[in-house]
Amino acid sequence: MNTHSHALTWAGVLCMTSTLTIGTPIDLVVDPAQSSLDLSITVDVGIANDSDTDSSSLSGTLVMDFDDAGNPSSITLVDMVVVIDQPMHYNWSFGFFGSANAALNDGTVFYALPGTPTGPVPVAGGSFVFTEVLTDLGGLLEVNYDILLVGSGSELVDLGEQGSVGSAFSGSVLVDGDTITVSSTLPIDSTLPLIDSNGNELGTVTTTGTATIVAVGTVPGCEADLNGDGELNFFDVSAFLGAFAAMDPAADINGDGLYNFFDVSAFLAAFAAGCP
Repeated sequence: MNTHSHALTWAGVLCMTSTLTIGTPIDLVVDPAQSSLDLSITVDVGIANDSDTDSSSLSGTLVMDFDDAGNPSSITLVDMVVVIDQPMHYNWSFGFFGSANAALNDGTVFYALPGTPTGPVPVAGGSFVFTEVLTDLGGLLEVNYDILLVGSGSELVDLGEQGSVGSAFSGSVLVDGDTITVSSTLPIDSTLPLIDSNGNELGTVTTTGTATIVAVGTVPGCEADLNGDGELNFFDVSAFLGAFAAMDPAADINGDGLYNFFDVSAFLAAFAAGCP
């Protein structure tokens, strides 16, 4: 009897002071079977220019924060590291003036502001739009060329030296049971100078394309949300007290098969901590 009395007293204090909305950053794993990068690179050496395109699957991680992962109405980008899985190869022909080729190795797309979230933005009808997300490209573009009036040689273009690029980042959120899927597109558009080993500017390298990213994660459970409405409030405490009085397994928070102080303490701790 005293156990129930203490449960009612402590829970009542929390109920009067706490209404917690569930929200948590979730690590979403990029699915390479559904994610890809189509990247076009244009080399302009003044007297001529040419473009070539290649593609690769993508892997990596998105870290997103949802106001309610079970039924999100807003989303925040916390971090992003997307890896270009395969080397990408390019060939450019300048006709009479010569040719060039390149390979992009260890390509990556990073969120430029880790630790500084972008958002939140609304999720409406399952869709969201970040008007601008700053990203950095990484990787080395190994260029070989033999071009009339320009010369011949081999140069490395470090895509990480271009600085951050802002672009829109849009997509959709789908929750199916305990699985949450974010499908998104990220445009890429940057121009870098092509400089030889002597510091001479040979022309420009323009990189454009679209990263299609499908990332999947698990909706975290919330032990104290006993009525499953996505909020922690009086109704969850009431549900716990009812289950505790009836010796319902839902109230056996510590899973020892007993209904006592330790379950009350575990519930109150989970309630006070909120849902991660």
